[in-house]
Amino acid sequence: MKFTFYGGAMEVGKSSIAMEHRGYSLMLDCGIKVDKMECPAQPDHIDSLILSHAHLDHSGMIPAIYKNHRIPIYSTKMTFGISHFLQEDSIKIARLKKQPLIYSDMDLANVQGSEINVGYLNEKKLNDEISFELYDAGHIPGSASILLNISGRKVLYTGDIKTKDTYLQKGADIPEAEILITESTYGNRIHPKREEMEKEFRDRITETLNNGGIALVPAFAVGRSQEVLMILRDIGYPVYLDGLSKDITRLFLEYPEYIRDPELLQDSANSAIWIENNNERRGILDEPCIIVTTAGMLSGGPVLHYLQRLHRNRNNGIFLTGYQVKGTNGRLLMDEGYVIDPLDNSRIRVEMEKHQFDFSAHAGRNSLKGIVKKVKPDTVIVVHGDPESCISFGEWLKGRVDKVYVPYVGDRIEL
Repeated sequence: MKFTFYGGAMEVGKSSIAMEHRGYSLMLDCGIKVDKMECPAQPDHIDSLILSHAHLDHSGMIPAIYKNHRIPIYSTKMTFGISHFLQEDSIKIARLKKQPLIYSDMDLANVQGSEINVGYLNEKKLNDEISFELYDAGHIPGSASILLNISGRKVLYTGDIKTKDTYLQKGADIPEAEILITESTYGNRIHPKREEMEKEFRDRITETLNNGGIALVPAFAVGRSQEVLMILRDIGYPVYLDGLSKDITRLFLEYPEYIRDPELLQDSANSAIWIENNNERRGILDEPCIIVTTAGMLSGGPVLHYLQRLHRNRNNGIFLTGYQVKGTNGRLLMDEGYVIDPLDNSRIRVEMEKHQFDFSAHAGRNSLKGIVKKVKPDTVIVVHGDPESCISFGEWLKGRVDKVYVPYVGDRIEL
C-alpha cells in the first residue's frame, strides 16, 4: 500500500491523504487551509473518499474534488449535516471578501447525492480487499477515526481525536491496528486539567460581569459554542447566542445519539437568548451579559460587530476559547492587541481585558502517547501538526515502534 500526503503533513490545514492498493485509490479527508483558503493538490484518479469529520480543514475541498471525480463519499450523518453548513458558510465568506470561489452552490448541492451515511462500528466494504469501520473520535459530534482493513492489515487514521470526556462528548474509542496515522496538533504540549480551566473560565467571566462589563466569548460554531453554553448555563447573568452556532446547535439536537448528555444541551440552549439581527445585537450592549458568538478566531461573523462597539471599554472582556492559528485575528489580538476588520482592512485596537483558554478538542501529548499504547502499532505516521509538534512527537516514538514517519506535503510512503 502507498500513502501520498497532499496536505496536512507538517502543517495544520488542508488534510488530504491518498491510499493506493492494487489499483484502488482511497482519499482520507480533503480539506482547505481556512486562513488562506489554500487547497491541496488532487490525485489524477480517486475511487472513493472517507471523511473523518466536518471541519473545513478536513472537508472544505470535497465539493470541488467531487466535481472532478464523481466518487462515493462516506461518513456519519452528523458529519455530513455539519459539513453542509460549514461549506455554505465558506462560500458566503469568500463572496464577502471578494475571494475566488473554490466551488459553487450547485457543486455543493451535487455532492450531497453521493454521500453515504455510515454508523459507528458498522463495517463497510469498498472492494474485495478493502473495508473500513468508523470509531467515535471524541473530537466533535459525528467525528470518526477510520479503521481500514487492507488485505488483512489494519490501518487506523485518527483524524482529529480527543480521548478525554467533555460536557459535550465522551472520549474516543480506540481500536488496535498495525499502522497508525495520527494527528499531532499538540504533540509537544500538555493540556491543563479541564475542570480547573472550566472553573477559571467561569470565575474570570463572573469577575467581568460583576464589574459592570460585558463578556464576549468568540467560539467555534461546531462543538465549542455548545460546550460553552453548558459550562455557563447557570451563571446568573443573561447569556446570548449568535452566529452560525445557532444552526449547529439545532442540528446537534436533531441527532442526540452523538451527544453525551442531550438533555443538558437542550436545557442550556433553552436558557440562552438567541440573537437574530443587528437591532437585537445593538439592544443587548447596555447591561452586563455574556455573548457567545462566532467566529472562534475572530475571522468574521457577528464577533466583529460586537468588537467594534465594545473594544474601547476596559471593563469589558474577551474570552478566547481555543487555539488561534498564526495569521488569524485571534492570534493578532493576543500577540499585538488589535484585530483587522476584513471588510476594509482597518485596525481595531482592543482595550478590553483579554483571556485565552485551552478548551481544545484535540488530544494533548500525554493522550497521544496513550493512543499509541492502545493501538499497539508497529508503524506510526505523524501528521496534522506544526513542524515542532510533528517532529517532537516523532522523536518520542523512536524506539517505541518499529518504524516512524514524519512526512512533508508531497511525500509518498510505501508499506
